[in-house]
Amino acid sequence: MDDGYVLPVPLTGIVLSLLLACLFNILKRRQVKSKELEPRRDEVDHLEATLNALQDSTIAIRASKAGSATLKNLWRLNNPFVSDSPELQQAYRRALMKTFSKTDNNAWAAIARSAAVSLEPFLRHRYDNGTYTITANVKDISRHVALVAVLKGLFDIDHVPTDTLMYIGSEIHRLTVGKKQYDAGASRPDDLPQDLQRAADRLIDILRGVFSEAKESNELARTILCSVSGTPDHFNPLDLVIPAFEAPWRGVYYTLLAVLQPGLSKPDAVLALRDSAADRPPSPAALAIAYESLRLYPPIRRVRREQRVDIEAVQRDPQYWGPTADTFDPWRFLDGKGEINTTLIGPGSAWMPFAVGAMKCPSAGGYSARMIAVLAGEVLRQLFPGTDRPQWTMDGPEWDSAARTGQALRAGRDEYASVSVIASMPS
Repeated sequence: MDDGYVLPVPLTGIVLSLLLACLFNILKRRQVKSKELEPRRDEVDHLEATLNALQDSTIAIRASKAGSATLKNLWRLNNPFVSDSPELQQAYRRALMKTFSKTDNNAWAAIARSAAVSLEPFLRHRYDNGTYTITANVKDISRHVALVAVLKGLFDIDHVPTDTLMYIGSEIHRLTVGKKQYDAGASRPDDLPQDLQRAADRLIDILRGVFSEAKESNELARTILCSVSGTPDHFNPLDLVIPAFEAPWRGVYYTLLAVLQPGLSKPDAVLALRDSAADRPPSPAALAIAYESLRLYPPIRRVRREQRVDIEAVQRDPQYWGPTADTFDPWRFLDGKGEINTTLIGPGSAWMPFAVGAMKCPSAGGYSARMIAVLAGEVLRQLFPGTDRPQWTMDGPEWDSAARTGQALRAGRDEYASVSVIASMPS
């Protein structure tokens, strides 16, 4: 009986070889196609790479970065920015979060009042040809009100003489700028110029006088300055003042520059801040302005961990913010109902001015944004008193054509130092 046709053995081997060759080619093509679909290492999503770098950062990595030695040697610091102690970091975080949670509407109103009183020496009033003007240097008033707010809000320190506050603010700025040229190599105190070190020591002594009562009466100062980082006899207020002051003052500064930048044609942002009362939670519009300022002009633009992390680049990337990424547009943070679009500032978003992960700033929960809104609002209330629509001009050689036409402002630490706002109103 015929059981069917059977291929000769040699021919069977040929057929099997052909089938195996075809199968190999198919698998190879699929493998190549799969590799083509995978992003190349240099094409990995910028946001994901940045988030991963920040998430993977540790306190030990931050303490070992270039510049930590200068902070230790120049400022005599012993805080989470220079120490790799997890216990010290957690103590700071717990104490600050407790302080932030106690800052209610009444406390914010008191901060605003202190800022308003302290501003008067910085405002130049003038009557000329039927017009009343108020002129102020934007950088000076931003730095000043931020320092007043830090001392009042965190330590309940008030009524410090104006000249003392001006000295503290200007010296912190001057020495911060001066130290940067030594960040890479000043690993020992002897590597720093003696005049720079003497100036820092003099500043610490002055701040100890300012904190002479607060170190005993204020819980935050007593816990951190006199227990965690120092002792009642050997404490350094800069351990808290530096991180609490440096970022907020620049946040206030660029918020004011940005909302004053358009001039007479767009006063909506000025009105939103001026008319948002300090004794109530900021309006969504006022918060949106703070969020946009922190997006376009983050106080900490770049950080170094195991690699360089460019926060500013992500927050200005059109891939995440659209074609107006380089434009100051606060209303992008509002939804159709005029409320904050929380997806733009939530976890995994391209908005990260306070970093992310374990190194995230304790003030990220809303304290810093409200401080910016409250202080910028108080400055604008002093510049534009009453309810009239504001009118102003900006003056100074650094206020160039790019700034006057609404282009993105330069974001360096010393930019626009000579620029003043001139608020005008009929007398």
